[in-house]
Amino acid sequence: MRLHPIVVLPLFLAVVALVMAGGAGGHLLPLTAGLAAATVLVTLATIFQYARPSAEVRQVPVENFYFWADVGEPGAELRRLSFGDLEAAMRIANADLGSLSSNADLLNARISLLLGRPEFVELAQEKFDEQTGRLSQDLRAAVKKLGVGRELSAEVLDLIERRASRADRIANKLYNFQRGKPELVHICLEPLHRTAEKLSHDPRFCFTNISDFMKSASTESESS
Repeated sequence: MRLHPIVVLPLFLAVVALVMAGGAGGHLLPLTAGLAAATVLVTLATIFQYARPSAEVRQVPVENFYFWADVGEPGAELRRLSFGDLEAAMRIANADLGSLSSNADLLNARISLLLGRPEFVELAQEKFDEQTGRLSQDLRAAVKKLGVGRELSAEVLDLIERRASRADRIANKLYNFQRGKPELVHICLEPLHRTAEKLSHDPRFCFTNISDFMKSASTESESS
């Protein structure tokens, strides 16, 4: 944890005093050294208390980001494919959307766990878990549609684009909710806010890459 300079300054001055006491002579040496040593101890205790999180914060479980799928740029592999690779393109788009859907499921699960706590009563009143739940369901619907279809359709693109907008609204709400709230709220929500932001950016990458592939495939089909 980063410490404010005003907390560290007394420790620095105490060390300087100890050095000066070591080089001084006469009857003031024990007194100067004792005062400097006492200042060091008090300062260290202050730093420990300052840096130590509150008991409430220590009870917050640390988010395990190994559970979140790092998709990178969804659909980026489509750039290397041609019109004849439609089946491979479908598999790539389906796999990347599936990973985004899993992340949305986890976001919804984490939000649902928090809403029973008094600090998040406002989110519970807004039925925020239903909003993240709809995002998760819609992404699963896009994956299912890709799984049963035989082409990358404009309908799938529309589903993806709308999911990105929904995730963007969720991220904004999480950010605004944190403003002026206690440290506990920030610790709990900041990882989820970042995840929601990523869930708004990633579908847009996926939309762009699928759209570009469809345009390229259409051009190849017309010219062949």
